[in-house]
Formats: sequence, structure tokens, C-alpha cells
Amino acid sequence: MSQFEDRHPEVSLSFLQRKAIESDSRAIVVLAGAGSGKTEVVARRVQRLLTQDGVGRILALSYTNKAAEELGERLRSRVGSESERVTTETIHGFAHSLLRQHSTKIGLPVEPEILTRDEDRAELLNQWLNSQGLQPATDPIAQLRDIDLNRARNIDTPAVEDWGRALASLPALDYAALLSAARELLELKSVRRQLGRTYTHIVVDEAQNLTPSQYLLLTALMGERGEGPAMMLVGDDKQSIISFAGADPDLIRQFARSYDAEVIELTDNFRSAAIISAVAGLIAGQLGQNQPSVEPHAAPGCIEYVSGSDESDEAAKISNWVEELLRSGLPEKSVAPGESVEIRAEDIAVIGRSVSALRGTAKALEARDVIYSTSSDAADWLEGLVGKVVLELIAFNAAARHVSPQWQLGRLIDVDPEMLKSREQIAAAIRSHDNVLIAALAKLVDETDIRGFIENLRTLVPDTEGSTSELASWNADVEEIEKAWRDYNATVDRESQTWGGFRLFCSRRQRGSATHGVQLLTVHKSQGREFRAVAIVGMNEGQIPDFRAKSPNEQAGELRTFYVAVTRARRVLLLSRALRRTTKYGQRPTTPSPYLAFARQLTDVRSK
Repeated sequence: MSQFEDRHPEVSLSFLQRKAIESDSRAIVVLAGAGSGKTEVVARRVQRLLTQDGVGRILALSYTNKAAEELGERLRSRVGSESERVTTETIHGFAHSLLRQHSTKIGLPVEPEILTRDEDRAELLNQWLNSQGLQPATDPIAQLRDIDLNRARNIDTPAVEDWGRALASLPALDYAALLSAARELLELKSVRRQLGRTYTHIVVDEAQNLTPSQYLLLTALMGERGEGPAMMLVGDDKQSIISFAGADPDLIRQFARSYDAEVIELTDNFRSAAIISAVAGLIAGQLGQNQPSVEPHAAPGCIEYVSGSDESDEAAKISNWVEELLRSGLPEKSVAPGESVEIRAEDIAVIGRSVSALRGTAKALEARDVIYSTSSDAADWLEGLVGKVVLELIAFNAAARHVSPQWQLGRLIDVDPEMLKSREQIAAAIRSHDNVLIAALAKLVDETDIRGFIENLRTLVPDTEGSTSELASWNADVEEIEKAWRDYNATVDRESQTWGGFRLFCSRRQRGSATHGVQLLTVHKSQGREFRAVAIVGMNEGQIPDFRAKSPNEQAGELRTFYVAVTRARRVLLLSRALRRTTKYGQRPTTPSPYLAFARQLTDVRSK
């Protein structure tokens, strides 16, 4: 039994999990297969380090804000105030924090502007091209995507250099530029020395999603000879599915080679039922990886197959499946002896290769009054126009000289951004707006105290003016903003509360995930999550795998995508397809996905 288990007798660990938690190596790589208890190993390692003499602060980096928040909550529930010694962040969030502390050391403003919206970046790109006497981009967002991919891979091109000049003209940064600026800061001995005194250990989760640009930031933190904080990388190269964004799963093994890291491979699947683990093993074998072992006493599990005559019928059958689960629970044969069959809506996920693959299911669930959620992004965190205007007023108060709030306000209220450069201009434009709900916000513009701003939100908008849907949206948005404020107020001392701090807090909320009701997710949005029952839609050749995957690397990427989707399921997996799909030439017959063969090799699969 490990020292950790001596202190925590309720914990039962495998030999390899124990090894990852207790290792004192300065460089560690944990190759953690799906369902291998990776998140628990990360949390328990951090717990163990917090009890060890000589350990300072710990930096825990996750792939998403949600994962970082969940790790923070898990640690707070277990170690209380000791969790304050742990910084849980995304890599971009950590880079932003570093810039907010030290930006002036590399010639940036105290509060550098961060352009997060594609519309703002497209506006800047074309403005800069015009200022240089160059032809504006016909599709600036597509051009920026190419630029982003090259920067993620550390590839310099003329377009990358031009975009760097455009950002410098404001000056401003975007997500990729945050990483470059943070690396520039780490070239300064004073910054490296401060970080070395602050953090003694760094843990990086979902390391298979690292891009070369992010990897360079991590190695800059650790130092060429490993003289910086001790570092653990945790990931599963079988789950590397964001190569389109520059991710390179080989970086995990490159780290192991460069720093002579201790490599620990977690292969036992503690999450999924036996039959689902077996399918995952077959896929892993096809990928040339070790097949995960299955717990001897795991639940049997259940894999089902359904086909619809067309996409509408497929969606209807999936919705019937969801309703049956909510009404009757999981099939008895899928669970372990004594395990409850009761299931909540939030424990059911419908996963598609793309957003469009989920639209039919969304409509079918709506028709049955089944509540569902999709993963949110910055565009749909708030529901209505009025709430989005309020968010930009907060951003304006955070940094009045930044152009992004002016550009977005202009788009929202249909006013030339050149007429929104001052507080007085913004107030006049809002006061004269045709929409009475927006016009009522004019009183907020002059409010310079963040607490007064929040307190006045609910009193500003008339109760009787506007449509029912507008008023309902406003009420929902006020509740969302007020909840964000309560959470911010609970985590930040009153003396440290600022417009900028709250705006940053809200931006992290914007990139979160909705969790109420049945979850409708793309495979990429499902990564890192698990559900008791999962349906994978669109199991046709051309959908899963995607028809654009031609090269061996692309085809392997598609198989990894399927692996991720399958391993989200704990007890029940439903594979569905439409026998015919609608095209502009009418309905055409489909061909079953070759990936169905993995499940059909197992006798427990049955058709519905």
C-alpha cells in the first residue's frame, strides 16, 4: 500500500496508478488510456504533493476551462484551503495571466487587448491591409484560420508575419499571439526566476492535444536541462483528434526523450462496461496500440444498433431511445449486480461527427419536449441581444481604449464603430436606439462602479415594453450575469475586483459547456467527458469516417475520433445510421460505416 493510501484508506489504486501518484521523478509521462482513471490520478497526485515537504505552488494545466474548473472544485472538496496552493488553468489562460503581470517588460500595455472574436480579427486584418495599400482579403476568416494553423505548428509565412504586424498596429494579441508573448517573457531571467520560486510542480492534462507552439511554452517553463519546475504530462495519443488545429500527439513522446522522463502507461479501463472496453480494445489494436485490459468484475454493458429509413427517421428512433432510457432506466443486463439502472438526462449523450449531424435529433427531442443542451461558445453564452450589449459595456469599462468592444457594439446595435469611441458617444447611440429595451441601458453607460452596474441591471429594462421572447431572454441573461458575478465575488477579494477581472471571468464562462438535459455534442466537444449512455449518430461511410480523409494519417485521425466517441460510454452504446440521406439531387442510399465492424465482431450487439 502506498503512503497516499495509508493517509486515505478509502482509496483503492492499481499498481500503475499508485506509481504515477507517488513518483518523485522530475519529468514524468503518463500514457493514460480511456477510462483508466486519469483524472483521479491527476487529482490524487496533486493531493499527495500538497502534503509533501518542500513543495510550493502547483500549476495544473488542462485543455478546457471546464476541465480546469472541475479539477479545482475536486481539490477544494478534498483538501479545503490547501487547494489555494494550486493554480488550475488552460495553457492560454496561464499565458494570459503571465502577460497581465509582466506585459510591460516586453513593450506591451499594462492590460493588452485580446481579440477573441473572428469578426474582430477579420476587421483588423482588412483594416491593416487597406492601410498598407494592399487588397483586402476576400475571405479574411479563412485566411486567419490558415495563419492560426501555421502559428500553432511554429511555421513562419509571409501571411503570419503580416498578421503579426497587424496585431502590433493596435497593439493587440489573439490566442496564438498570447503564447508567443508568454514565451518571449520566459526568455527573461527575472520572469523565469519568479516562476521557479512560485511553482515547484506542473501537471499537464490532455497532453495529446498539445500543439508545437504550446509545447515550446512548456519546455520554456521547464528549461532546456529540466532546471525549472518538475513536470508531468498526462495524455492518450489514441485520443488525439484535433490535428486540424495543429495538435501533434508525438510531442508527448518527444518530451519523454528530451527529458529522459519516466514513462508510466495506464491500460486498465475502469470506466466502461466489458463489451464497450472490448470494442475500444479492438480499435486500439487497429491503431497499433496496446489493447486496454478490462476489470474482471466490470458491468457487462450493452451495444445496440439502429437504422432509420432516412435522417428524420434515424433522429426519431434516437429520441425514442432517449425517452425509453428516461422512463425505464438502463437495461438490467448492462449494469453490474446491485448497480442502479436509474439514469438522469445529463447522463445521456448523443454524439455526432459534426454539428449538422445533430440537428435532426435536436428537432426530434424538441418535438417530444425533452430538454437537451449543446456545448456553448462565446456567441451563445447569453441568449438575447440586450444581454450581449451589457457584456460589451462591461468590456468597454474594462478597457475603454480597446477597439473590440466598439466593433462588437457597432455590430450589435447597427452603428458605425467610429461613432462609439467615447463614453458619451456610446450613451447617445444606445439612448436613441429604436429598441426600447436597448435604449433603457443608456443609464448603465455612466456607471463606473462595477458593483453598482450589476445591482442596477434588473431595474433598468421596462417590465411591459418589448415582446415576450425579448423580455424572457433579458431575464435569463440577467440571471446568468448575476450568477457569474456571485461566483466572481466568492473567489476574488473585494479589493481586487475590477472591470477587467470580471470581464475575464465572464469570457471563461463563455467558453464553458452547458450541462442541463440530454447532451448533444460533437466528438471534439465530448472529449474528456463520460456518460452512462451514448448514441453515436451518422454511422455511414463518408460521415464516420469523414469522406475528406484520404491520406493514411487522416484515416488514422478518423479512427482516433471514433475511439474517443466510443469511450465516452460507460454502460450503453447505441450506433445509428440513416439508410438514405437527402442531397440536392434527392434522397440517395448510404453505405454503412466500416467502423461498425468493430462492434459487430462481438456477439452482444443487437439491432433495434
